Amino acid sequence: MIFVIPKDTSVIVMLITAVLITFIACGTILIEKNGNPKLKWLMFAMFWGIINYHLVHVFVISGLIGNVPFLLRGFAPFYYIVQPAIYFYVVINLDENYNFSKIDLLHLIPAVYAIIDNLDYYSGGPQHWQYWASTISTDYTKIANYPGTLMKAKYNFVLRVLLYVSYTLFAWRNYIRSIQLNSEIKSQFVLKWLKLFLIVISVFVVSVAYSSIYNSIFISTITVHSNLFLKIPLFVTGLSIIILATYILLNPLLLYGLPKINYKTIADNEKSLPNFKSFKNDTDEVDNKEFILAQTIISEINEKQLYLNPEFSIAMAANHFSIPSHHISFILNNHIKKSFPDIICEMRIDHSIKLLKDNSNKKYTMEAIGNFSGFNSRTTYYVSFKKITGISPNVYFQNLKLN
Repeated sequence: MIFVIPKDTSVIVMLITAVLITFIACGTILIEKNGNPKLKWLMFAMFWGIINYHLVHVFVISGLIGNVPFLLRGFAPFYYIVQPAIYFYVVINLDENYNFSKIDLLHLIPAVYAIIDNLDYYSGGPQHWQYWASTISTDYTKIANYPGTLMKAKYNFVLRVLLYVSYTLFAWRNYIRSIQLNSEIKSQFVLKWLKLFLIVISVFVVSVAYSSIYNSIFISTITVHSNLFLKIPLFVTGLSIIILATYILLNPLLLYGLPKINYKTIADNEKSLPNFKSFKNDTDEVDNKEFILAQTIISEINEKQLYLNPEFSIAMAANHFSIPSHHISFILNNHIKKSFPDIICEMRIDHSIKLLKDNSNKKYTMEAIGNFSGFNSRTTYYVSFKKITGISPNVYFQNLKLN
């Protein structure tokens, strides 16, 4: 009995899910105004090409390609920007000072070739598109012999495989060389991410290579095994891109890179950060720039006493630093091990303790001290004070008088 899992439906659902999640990632990139533009647009280019690749397969496998015939070949040039986008995404993550040069434009040659190769298709008009869409929808084996302007589709499949494999191998080489030259940063956050990225991309590339070679060589002779030889690789490509896009959306720094702000030098004694020195992570486990950014945010809020505004929120902090709020949340949670609200609360309690210790403030009530410290109610102040110190403000003040 021939193994025929996954069936068409499961493959289509997987590919549609991959398209939707990847489309969300693309939308997030477009609306985001901060971060490293090179990393953003390289990831966008990669995702956009993959979206079109998956959409074609969804409509072909479902038999609906006749409803959108232009999709069959209309976006083929985008397939050829995925490979260099993968490579340069790794390169720029490893070297944030990398600048594109004119020679890098050579990487666009495959995409230009694809435009030229599809000129006959573009100029053929709706009737031509409909003919080939209907033909392939009826007999999938015809896809390998589609006549491009320069060469048949089956040779383009092989070319696409060579590009995917080559660019992925070069990306791996850059990653491995970076580790060999800088052995002390093997466990940095960015390198860990790039390792995962390259593993997932490699799985994707192997699956694309397998299905592309199958399309170009075996499709006319092993059509009875189509589920095994074609649809399983497509299922894997969908799953791999879902993993990649989801991981990136959950970890936005990986997608955008470090936000651009002016880092301040933080003194060794960090006198402006009285309660946060003990929260440092092992620097072998994190990217030092991210840790400095976290400390910079805390230092700025503390020095300018932004926390004294009862309405001060992570959204206001994001506007102040020109950094997306989810970036701030990610950095603080990962490198300070505290949430933004907890950090602000500790700053306010620390400020209130300073006020309580100042004899000139004896004339004020506890509620007023809380208000001066950034709390918008007496209850919130009392609950927060006891949570952090273990005692109420009144007990703390009594202990000060006794001492």
